[in-house]
Amino acid sequence: MSEQASSEAVPQHHLTVRAVLRTDVGLVRSENQDFGTYTTESEESGSHPGGRLLIVADGMGGHRGGATASRLAGETVKMQYLDSETTDIPTALRQSLTRANSRIFTEAQSNPDLRGMGTTTSVLAVRDHQGWLAHVGDSRIYLVRNGTIKQLTDDHSLVATMVREGLLTSQEAETHPRRNVLQRSMGVSEEVEIDVRGPIELQEGDTFILCSDGLHGVVKEHELQEIAAGTIEEAADEFLRRALERGAPDNVTVIVARIEVAPGPPPVLDRIEDTQPLDDLQRQSALDETVKETQKLKAVTDDDIHVRTTDKIAVVDVHDETIPIRERPVVPAPIPQPVAPPARSGNPALRWALVLILALGAAGAWFYWNQQHAVTSPSR
Repeated sequence: MSEQASSEAVPQHHLTVRAVLRTDVGLVRSENQDFGTYTTESEESGSHPGGRLLIVADGMGGHRGGATASRLAGETVKMQYLDSETTDIPTALRQSLTRANSRIFTEAQSNPDLRGMGTTTSVLAVRDHQGWLAHVGDSRIYLVRNGTIKQLTDDHSLVATMVREGLLTSQEAETHPRRNVLQRSMGVSEEVEIDVRGPIELQEGDTFILCSDGLHGVVKEHELQEIAAGTIEEAADEFLRRALERGAPDNVTVIVARIEVAPGPPPVLDRIEDTQPLDDLQRQSALDETVKETQKLKAVTDDDIHVRTTDKIAVVDVHDETIPIRERPVVPAPIPQPVAPPARSGNPALRWALVLILALGAAGAWFYWNQQHAVTSPSR
């Protein structure tokens, strides 16, 4: 009996995740179109899927568009995940990215200043001893374990596809003139194919690196591996410093997360019961504020848009052809013209005569009714 009780004793430790985020506009761009975020313990305690969620998005699409797309992606994925009614993490991730894609596409169609915008999105979910990822685009998620590094995501880019098909070497892809052409991204079409993978069994000391191509484009894998050996704060700072040291031609965003052992049993999460309604209105209201801000943007000239646009190009596969989205002309919305009220037809004198006839008819009817009432009513 005592042996059984001992075997069922409360665990004395559990795995947890710590993370830090760094982002910078770089040395060439005039604005930061990257976006990074992750959940907090208080946010996680009220969700069905639970666990820590980490997100990096790299926007594209001209002046304002890229920044709007990446922020919409990050905030929508986070809110949708936390509000998910399922405890199945792969399902929650797929639903969250699908919802984000729809919001970005809808906003782009309704706002001429944001037409053609899109973003990459790379997401890592960690719960208990396991991890899952969801991914669209060419931002990356790496795992550093026991002194080795592994890229967990596949780049959805033209040159990456050519490398996988044996048409290019990895070295040739690094300098290929079309290395920034994406074959899959969030928000450029009504539907998007989402890579969802996992679970990954986690170990103490595992280090995850989520980053935009502003980092992995200038800092090589072996350097990422070496730098990740330090604390996560030191690693994140050094990643950013190396990118800036090498010219930082693009925005740089990185999240460094490490799996650690924490004393005591896993925290008991105050999860929402299935019968308790989710507070969708509150979370949706916060997200809608982001959308409203984009609608307050002042108009800018076409020259300003083209000067400040990013060089990342989103493309859609149509019958094995790649169609650059950014090359499509941005057609400004037509200016509504005042519409004159419809002209009134007919003769004014005739209208007045008709009114008079109706009035006389009503008066006659009233007089007739009073006469009939006087004849038929009994006298007192």
